[in-house]
Amino acid sequence: MSFVIYDLETSGLEPAWNVPLQAALIHTDAELNPLGELSLRCRLPAHIVPAPGALLTTGIRPEQLEQAPLSCCEMLGIIARAVEAWAPATIIGYNTLKFDEEMLRHAFFTHLMLPYASSLNGHCRADLLTMVRAVAMLEPDALTIPLNGMGKPSFKLGEICRANGIALSEDEAHDAMADTRATLALLRHLREAAPKTVSTLLALADKGVASRMLASREVVLLGGLTKLTPVVGVTVNPEVATSWAAVDLTVDPVDYLDLPIDEIVALFSARGVRPIRTIKTNAQPILVAYEQGCHALPEDQRDSALYNERAARIREHAGFRANLAAAMLARFADREPSPHHEATLYSGGFLSNDDARACARWHASPWEDRPAIAAGLSDERLKAFANRLMLMEAPQSLSPLAWQKGQAWLRERLMTETDVPWLTLPKALAEVATLRQTLPVDDPARHALLDAIERWLSERSQSFAYAA
Repeated sequence: MSFVIYDLETSGLEPAWNVPLQAALIHTDAELNPLGELSLRCRLPAHIVPAPGALLTTGIRPEQLEQAPLSCCEMLGIIARAVEAWAPATIIGYNTLKFDEEMLRHAFFTHLMLPYASSLNGHCRADLLTMVRAVAMLEPDALTIPLNGMGKPSFKLGEICRANGIALSEDEAHDAMADTRATLALLRHLREAAPKTVSTLLALADKGVASRMLASREVVLLGGLTKLTPVVGVTVNPEVATSWAAVDLTVDPVDYLDLPIDEIVALFSARGVRPIRTIKTNAQPILVAYEQGCHALPEDQRDSALYNERAARIREHAGFRANLAAAMLARFADREPSPHHEATLYSGGFLSNDDARACARWHASPWEDRPAIAAGLSDERLKAFANRLMLMEAPQSLSPLAWQKGQAWLRERLMTETDVPWLTLPKALAEVATLRQTLPVDDPARHALLDAIERWLSERSQSFAYAA
């Protein structure tokens, strides 16, 4: 299987309310020899306000947001076609499963593309940060983990790379292609320095491997941020096949086996040592056989006989398994769904096959034909996204009334003073004021960038105020 190594630089940190602004992808063969690469930049969509802090981090200037060669929709289309053409592959980056993957999924969703493209056509998803953490626990001599200013281990990509002889300067960090090349170099280094752990973790990019380990009901080790915990799989979520509940075997089962459902629900978020652990099998969990990782446990926790005895008691307690499955369903039963379409990727249902085909036809059709296709979509979320995209990309395709409604929506979206989950222009200007107080006075370059960001935000605010 080949690999796709990638990185995104984005307009902010919240996937539902932001978009990628820069993307870099390198396609390699199974031996990590490059086969092709993409380096892309896009313009900022008009309804998105970039987080000033994100712009300071990436060094992207406001004028670059408007002068990039591609629209966001065009860039996402290139990425989607590349991901499809390079299948099957292991898609991997650094901290991608928690951030870049979520950003890409939400961006595909709001741009009428298949949200789960990186999980289709035989693709597997992996995260090099997860693999670095696993190596640090299981083969600590294979990798140098630097310490931060507080004396704690640092897992930042640039610091990990530099500590292990891989070039990635502070100036290069947060450039998508520089980060992608450094990720590829670090993956090569790990394959040579810790082949057993890397092989184990790459296998876990296949969700079926983790599911089978948990379904075996055998004692295994679950990796967290810095340590391993002996656990046993108990039950899969009845509604989500990739979500498992396991129990921490360092906790005596007598404390929870006979609890009612509502008290089991509370254990998921209990303070201190939590006996219940949820594991996403499609997110490359660190799961290793007890024999493979027991050497990394503290000496006073290497008690396989105790763990197997506790696991047997749990396996034999059918009532607990049933209550735990019910508790998994009850955890979020009272959560109110978001009224905003962007935030409903996971709560609003999957795209129907008919709508997916209509979306593909929408992208392939001339702009003048797209309003009719959008009107035929059965999913109201997709209709809203299609109308938004036509407003941004081809306003001439809209009727005068639809264009007027779109402009009113855009003005309200950007300028509202009500409490909304996305970044508005007034909130962004307030963030600039906060950042200015925290920036070191002896950093003129970043102060100049912050001045440029503030001017750009103010000009946009004034233009919408005049329009109103």
